[in-house]
Amino acid sequence: MRTLCVAGWGFRAGAEVQSFADCWAQAGRLIALDGVPSAHWTMAILDARRQTPAWATFCAWKYAHLPQAVELWCTDADIRGIDTALQSMRVAQRFGTGSVAEALALHGVARAASSTDARLLMPRVVSLDRRATLAIATFQSSSFSI
Repeated sequence: MRTLCVAGWGFRAGAEVQSFADCWAQAGRLIALDGVPSAHWTMAILDARRQTPAWATFCAWKYAHLPQAVELWCTDADIRGIDTALQSMRVAQRFGTGSVAEALALHGVARAASSTDARLLMPRVVSLDRRATLAIATFQSSSFSI
């Protein structure tokens, strides 16, 4: 049985390597990331983020830490209406969901596993500089595809 882990990333245009590293370190403290090394990792990101200066920074961080992870591009419409554990009124007004990172993680699992049985391994964490957010969702199955 394989485990699919989807990291939903939200970030601002000015996010730096430390922004992503801080989120990942928080995740490691919350869910022991070293315990899921055989997981199939997907990074779910809003497509619009590729147009920001932080995109190259995210890529540098990703390739240094999880080069095998696949990227999943999502639109605002993909995450609109997804029920999330955390609720931000500002985010809800702009994106139609309470947490971009959580919605991306849940959407990524649902899309890859063709199942609504996704569960958050951890709710959204925010980098110390408040420029990046990360949530991780999972699904276990004998098969799934991206």
